[in-house]
Amino acid sequence: MSAIDADLADLAKGPALGLVVPPANPTIEPEMARLVPSGARLFATRLPVFPGDLKDRNRAYIGAYEAAFADFGSLRLQAQVIGLTGPSYRLGPQGDAELVARLAVRAGCPVATASAAIAAALAALGARRICLFSPYEAWLTDEAAAYWSAAGFAIAQTVKVSETFRAYELTAGEVEAALGGVDMNGADAIVMSGTGMITLPVIAARAGAAGPPLLSSNLCCAWWALRTLGVAPSPFFSRVAPALARALG
Repeated sequence: MSAIDADLADLAKGPALGLVVPPANPTIEPEMARLVPSGARLFATRLPVFPGDLKDRNRAYIGAYEAAFADFGSLRLQAQVIGLTGPSYRLGPQGDAELVARLAVRAGCPVATASAAIAAALAALGARRICLFSPYEAWLTDEAAAYWSAAGFAIAQTVKVSETFRAYELTAGEVEAALGGVDMNGADAIVMSGTGMITLPVIAARAGAAGPPLLSSNLCCAWWALRTLGVAPSPFFSRVAPALARALG
């Protein structure tokens, strides 16, 4: 069998990861596709389009998670990621953990929200002081800060990328520019919250640089999936997130 044939054979095997995403999110699937290696297979479904503003949609999304699982039909999944961070912040860490436990029973496999994946990554790195890097409006940034404080993390700094919610529209250049306001010596990790904000180009560009690790929602979702599925990180993942790659054991 040629090298090309051997590589293509992996398309029909390997553990399967389900990904539930917001309907208009342009970022999480492309970033996860780069972060999850060929040792796993990635399958995504999208949540319904709900009316209202961001607060209305965030509240509606949570009630739609279980129904989204049915979109996978009889496809056998070994883990599922809810690719949203913001909706869980209103629940707090305890409510988020209870939600994840209920969803895992419904899905029949391990499940993580993006917020739960970030918390697991922070714990694996032993990070206690964080910089909250937020693309949200003030009310959701406040909910995020309350979530992480209740989870036992000290918020050393909060940096907002924008005063309005435009995470889906942000460019890598805007994200890089906002990172210029981060005190790189004041935290154990930088939590780049939000699965719709483009982060991977910036994380890759800063690979090997001094300072705390950049932990985006999508990066942590991929890390949680690799750990849960028992899949080794790709060379790309190991380059852009060496600390997380080492934490996989």
